[in-house]
Amino acid sequence: MRKPMLTITPNFAQERGLTMLRQAWKQNRTFMIYSPTGSGKTALAAFITDGHVQRGMRVMFLVPYTILIDQTASRFIEYGLPAEEISYVWRDHSNYDPTRLIQIASADTIIRRDFPDNIDLLIIDEAHLRRKKILEVISESEFKVIGLSGTPFAPFLGHYYETLIKPTTMKELIKRGDLSSYEFYAPTKPDLSKVKSSSNAEFGSDYKEAEIAEIMSGADLVGDIVDNWLVNGRNLPTICFCVTVSHANFVTVEFNRAGVNAEVITADTPHDERQIIIHRFEQGATKVLVSVGTLIAGFDSDVRCIIYARPTKSEIRWCQAIGRGLRTAPGKETCLIFDHSGSVHRLGYPDDIEYNELPTKNDGMSESSSSREQEKREKKPKECSSCHYMKPAGVYVCPKCGFKPLVGEDIEVDTSRNIKKLNKKERTYTREDKQSWWSQLKYYQNQRATQGKPISDGWVANTFKDKFGVWPQGFHNTPQEITPEVSNFIKYKQIAFAKSRKKAQVNIQNLRTQISHQPQQGGLL
Repeated sequence: MRKPMLTITPNFAQERGLTMLRQAWKQNRTFMIYSPTGSGKTALAAFITDGHVQRGMRVMFLVPYTILIDQTASRFIEYGLPAEEISYVWRDHSNYDPTRLIQIASADTIIRRDFPDNIDLLIIDEAHLRRKKILEVISESEFKVIGLSGTPFAPFLGHYYETLIKPTTMKELIKRGDLSSYEFYAPTKPDLSKVKSSSNAEFGSDYKEAEIAEIMSGADLVGDIVDNWLVNGRNLPTICFCVTVSHANFVTVEFNRAGVNAEVITADTPHDERQIIIHRFEQGATKVLVSVGTLIAGFDSDVRCIIYARPTKSEIRWCQAIGRGLRTAPGKETCLIFDHSGSVHRLGYPDDIEYNELPTKNDGMSESSSSREQEKREKKPKECSSCHYMKPAGVYVCPKCGFKPLVGEDIEVDTSRNIKKLNKKERTYTREDKQSWWSQLKYYQNQRATQGKPISDGWVANTFKDKFGVWPQGFHNTPQEITPEVSNFIKYKQIAFAKSRKKAQVNIQNLRTQISHQPQQGGLL
C-alpha cells in the first residue's frame, strides 16, 4: 500500500461527499453523486481514485468525449495521482497500458470495445448522458459504479443507480460565493402553445426541435435578441444558446450586422477550430459565442452574460446551459441572463431545481410527486411587468426598477404577448445606465462652462428627471464623454424647449393683438 500522494485537500463539498460515500459504501453497489458546477467534481474523482489505488485496486474513469481524456489525465497528475499509473484508452495512444491501475477512457471508445472485466471501480463523468452500452455494463457487472453529474435529473437514472449522494447544492454554492450570482430578465416570450412535444430518453419530454427552430428563427425574435443585448448586455462576454445550426447562423449574422463579432460553435466544430474560436472569445476579439446544444466540452472560459434562445422543458438542458455563466472570475459581480425562450417562466431559477431522490425511484403513486409539483410552482419567479426582471417568488416590489404592481396584478405577466413584445421604446435601464447618463450630463455641463455658456445644476437634474421620471440620487459626479444617445436627447430637449418658447411667444403676441383691437373703455368716475 502506498501513501496518499495527492497535493490537494478536499473542500467542504468534497469532504461531505466522501463522508456520505463511505457511510453508504457497504450497503450499495452503485452511487450517483450530485456534483454541481463549482463543487470540484474532477478533484472529488481524484480523491476516490486515490483511495482505491492505495489499496492496489483498479479504477476506470469514463469521460463523455475523447477530447476530455488528456484534460482529465492532466488534472489527475496535477492533483498528485501517479502519472506512471495512468493509462489513456484512446486509439494507439503512447500512454495506453491495460495493466495500469488508472484507466481513463471516453464513453464513445468503450462502446466500440470489449469492456475490461478486471476493474474494481467504474467512475462515469456526466452520467446523465444516455449511453446504452454503458447502462448495460452497469446492470450486468458486479464492480462498484459511481456516476458524477451536475444534473442527475434524467428519467432513467433511478433504474441504474441505487442511491443519490448529494453533498451540496447550486443554491449553497452561490450563497458561499463559489458560484456567481445571477440576474434573470425575460425581454421576450414566444408563443409555444401550438408546439408539439416528443419524448427523449435522456431529457424526458421536450419540444419538437423543428417546430421551435422555425419559431425562434423569426426575423422579429432574432432582431429582439440582438437589440436587447446591444441595449442591456453591457458588452459582456456572452454565450447565446440556439436550437439548430441554421438558427445559430441567423443570430450570428444579425449580431455581425450590428457590428458585434459573433461566432458559431457546435458539437461538429473541429477540435482545432474550436480552440481557435474559444481563444478569440477569451481575448475579447469575439464577443458572443453562439452555441447549439448545452454542452461545450472542456469549455471553462469567463462568461458574464447568457442569452437563452432555445425553448425547453428539460431541467437538464436548462441547468447545463445557465451553469456556463455561473463560474466565478476576477471582477465578476453577477451573470446577466436574458431568457428569450420562456424557459424561466416554465422551469424557474436553476438553483431551485433540486431532487432528493433519483428519477423513476418514485412510481408516481405516492403523494410526494404532486407535492413536489406544488412546491415547484410556489418557487417559480414572477416577471416584473415594467422592466421584465424575473423577481424571486414572494417578492412584490421589483428590486431592479422599483415597480409596484397593483393589488391582484402580480400574476403571470402578459401571456398574450408575442415575440414582438420588445420594441425600441421598451428599453430597460439599469442603475449603471443611469449613472452613465448622469456622468455624461455633468460632462456636458462642464463643456458649456468652458464655452462661457454655463447651465445650472438644476438643469442637469431636470434633464435626468425628464429621461427617467425620477430625480437623480446617490450618483457620483465623475464626468464621462458624451455619447450620441445622450447628445441626441439633449438636442431633442432643446428643440422641444425652443418649440414651447416659440409657441408661448406666439400666444403672447396673439393676446397683445387682441388687447390692442379691443375698444378703450371710458372712465367710470
